[in-house]
Amino acid sequence: MADSNSHLCIPHALRSLYEPQLNQFGITPHPNGDGWSGTGESQWGHGSAWGAPLGDSCIVFSHEICIEREMALTESPQSAYACVCLVSEDTQATMPKMIARPRALLDGSLYSFVQPAGQFTGRLKKGGVYASRCICFLPDYFEELDAQWPGTFTGMFERFADPWDEEESRAIMTTLLGTGPQHAPGFGLLLRARVEQMIATLAAAESRKRTARQHLATRKADGLALEAQMAIERMIDEGRAPAVGEIAQRLFVSRSHLCAQFDKETGQSIGHYAKARRIERAKTLLANGESVGIVAARLGWPRCSAFSQAFKQATGVSPSEWRNL
Repeated sequence: MADSNSHLCIPHALRSLYEPQLNQFGITPHPNGDGWSGTGESQWGHGSAWGAPLGDSCIVFSHEICIEREMALTESPQSAYACVCLVSEDTQATMPKMIARPRALLDGSLYSFVQPAGQFTGRLKKGGVYASRCICFLPDYFEELDAQWPGTFTGMFERFADPWDEEESRAIMTTLLGTGPQHAPGFGLLLRARVEQMIATLAAAESRKRTARQHLATRKADGLALEAQMAIERMIDEGRAPAVGEIAQRLFVSRSHLCAQFDKETGQSIGHYAKARRIERAKTLLANGESVGIVAARLGWPRCSAFSQAFKQATGVSPSEWRNL
């Protein structure tokens, strides 16, 4: 196996993330496109694995192993590493034992963690199917990015040990789903682009949160309702129904705090205010001669009938009747 890996010139710190597992199952990696792949079997089970290094400090790899005898699976990372991975149900049961700080995201099959260097073991049960698809980063990956764009990627390595929000988790999931074993010419370049896009998305989201936290620390409490009103107007401009939960997320406050503070400052609920503003915008568009269908679409109602019902409930007349007044 060493000869195959040396042929691919994969740094030992990356090889140490998967070599012990391959050895235990007799899997020898062979050059395949921009990466390696292999199948094998041992007294413990049989399976296949695939990997593609993206430079000296990042690797994408996947494996699927069928266990025929209960065993202890060994991990021996030479360096600390950050990882996101999609795993099978059997692998989920092993994660808390093998990984220092796993964070289940979305539906529970997507994990994010930071693992220190050292040796770790986890018990694999007979009859289990242990599968995962991973993107792993050494600390050097983010240090190199931060050297090119100072401050942009500072602290990103450690972020993999903390929860991601739903938007970030979906960006990670989308990237992982597009990184399966493929050997077409140029796939390595495409793979690198997908991973870099994911990291750029996560860094941008972290920057927005950091700015919002700084703003929140200095924001006067009596200005929250005004910011919520501005967020509502932007969402209406975007053709979106102003949902209270999304408004709170945009302002980086809890839903309960936003509702209480809005009611305190304005004397009305934020949900009632948002619905009223949406209807007022509809009135303006109708008065300007827009059709009922166009108004419904522009303001995010899924159907004309839903818009007409909401409008009549709020005003006592239908949109068509309002336009003809």
